[in-house]
Amino acid sequence: MRKVVVCGQSRLTTAVLKTLIESTQELAISILSPAVPAADSLALLSQMGHNPLVKLTAKAWPTVDVLVVTDFGEATGADFQPVMLEQLRKVMSAAMAAGFQGKVLVATHDDAVLTYFAQRFSGLPKTSVIGLGTFGLSACFERLVSAQLKVPRRQVTAYVVGTARQPVLLWSRAYVAATPLLALLPPVDGVADPLLTQVSDAVSQYAQGDAAIFWPALVQRVLAGLFGQPLLAPLTYIQDDAAWAVPVLINESGAQVLSPMTAADAEMAALDAVHTTQAAQVAAIQGE
Repeated sequence: MRKVVVCGQSRLTTAVLKTLIESTQELAISILSPAVPAADSLALLSQMGHNPLVKLTAKAWPTVDVLVVTDFGEATGADFQPVMLEQLRKVMSAAMAAGFQGKVLVATHDDAVLTYFAQRFSGLPKTSVIGLGTFGLSACFERLVSAQLKVPRRQVTAYVVGTARQPVLLWSRAYVAATPLLALLPPVDGVADPLLTQVSDAVSQYAQGDAAIFWPALVQRVLAGLFGQPLLAPLTYIQDDAAWAVPVLINESGAQVLSPMTAADAEMAALDAVHTTQAAQVAAIQGE
């Protein structure tokens, strides 16, 4: 049975815990934050659900497989980032002092910055610290293409990279089976196919949606990847002076970029802008 610790104090935290308690994966789940909303109901659910909630002791940290970081408070607050950084530092310091050597999954808003600092605060290898990134946005991209073209979802490969605030849709690397997606969407009388706008709008709406609804299933899938069901998805990955989402392979060893990402010139320029933004945020925080 894999051991997972969840920290945070938000509706998202509660939703992630509920999903993991009911998951068919064999998990022993601990809650690090006592002020989780609906904690009593979660405890009751664990008595009826598939996976138990277990008390986390200092001696148990060396056997924890994954620490899942969720939001502390609502992401709309002006002080969200400073609060998250403060809480993240406390969590990682306590975990490392107790001997934690597992993986960290950052399932928070603003996860690019927080993934970077989770690794800095912990000293864990970069391959052991990842964020949810644009995994959900990519799923939204693929589902809409599948529905509009009436093709099986498993035959569609499409990625959104960057961050939720600066998403970069890789149209040049989107495929239906072995056929480039853009070849199936030629302009008509010089007018772009409406699916291009529809996808962009849907991805934007998803990024602004309720994380407590969308993210728990993503957390569950990433955990499955770390526990023996490999996953290739655009997750937040630390690259030198910042972090942002690129396609990475997730397995029991952690995260791995299989090869440098290539795309159309405009897409790569947009991703360079993401890098610049994220590096500036990191530098500003480190300079405080």
